[in-house]
Amino acid sequence: MSLPQTNFRPSFNITRASHLVMTSRDLAKARDFYTEVIGLKVSEESATTIYFRGVEERAHHSLTLKKTKDEPACERVGFRVFEEEDLEKAKAHFDRSSVPAKFVNVPFQGRTLHVADAAGTPLEFCARMKTLPRVQTRTHEHKGAGALRMDHFQVLTPDVVKAAAFYTDLGFRVSDYYCAASERIIGIFMHHKDNPHDMVFLTRAGPRFHHFGYIVPEMHHVVRALDCAGNLGCRGAGEGSAALAVRPEGAGADGDAGAAGLSDRFQHHPPANVRPGCSAADRSGIPGRGIAD
Repeated sequence: MSLPQTNFRPSFNITRASHLVMTSRDLAKARDFYTEVIGLKVSEESATTIYFRGVEERAHHSLTLKKTKDEPACERVGFRVFEEEDLEKAKAHFDRSSVPAKFVNVPFQGRTLHVADAAGTPLEFCARMKTLPRVQTRTHEHKGAGALRMDHFQVLTPDVVKAAAFYTDLGFRVSDYYCAASERIIGIFMHHKDNPHDMVFLTRAGPRFHHFGYIVPEMHHVVRALDCAGNLGCRGAGEGSAALAVRPEGAGADGDAGAAGLSDRFQHHPPANVRPGCSAADRSGIPGRGIAD
């Protein structure tokens, strides 16, 4: 099975993984987890919604939690486009491809386009967002992992090649992939900014949201996050320079110690060699979370 090829002249310019919208049955516990373990800052909150951002982020939010009485789910996976004009180009692209897309109003964001990818993952694109002061130098206020900024998303789907083709057509590049013993591709890592990945697909029943990742400053912040997770009764696992902490409602938050990512449309990294029999899809051992219809 071959990898989908990157379209280096996409119809519109996506720059990076930007933000995420999820639901929670207990906002108070979720708030404790994301502030005390992950180290996010609260940008705005009400009785029904909390907006978080990393300490290095000026954008108003990279994670939005909404209160629900139903099973917690992922409502939207958000990407940033370069400018407002790209949103019109995106709408025209999806119309030509017969993919339903519509403009919506979202608090604290500029014009926002809603669409679903080939796997059924609900997406949104925006170019602008309200800005707030960065607080990365206020280290005395940092908690847990001291998360800097949103880095990537991982989604589970039965057909990762079909799912990935949607993104490579939009200019995403394959940075790595996994194969089963039959050489069937079971995992694909893709990026738009210049670091390992913005979007990851692994083979399982889906679409289901598996986890999202924030960049943290250094390795000791990963260790501290695991300790803080234990204090809150959440389980976590560390591997290499990353930790996956799981809050009680089941979704994973991944902290990676790494350098800054930059968008560069002229740089291309070829995919790594096939790794037969790799079981990376099962290493974290946590189930996926439902994706809201």
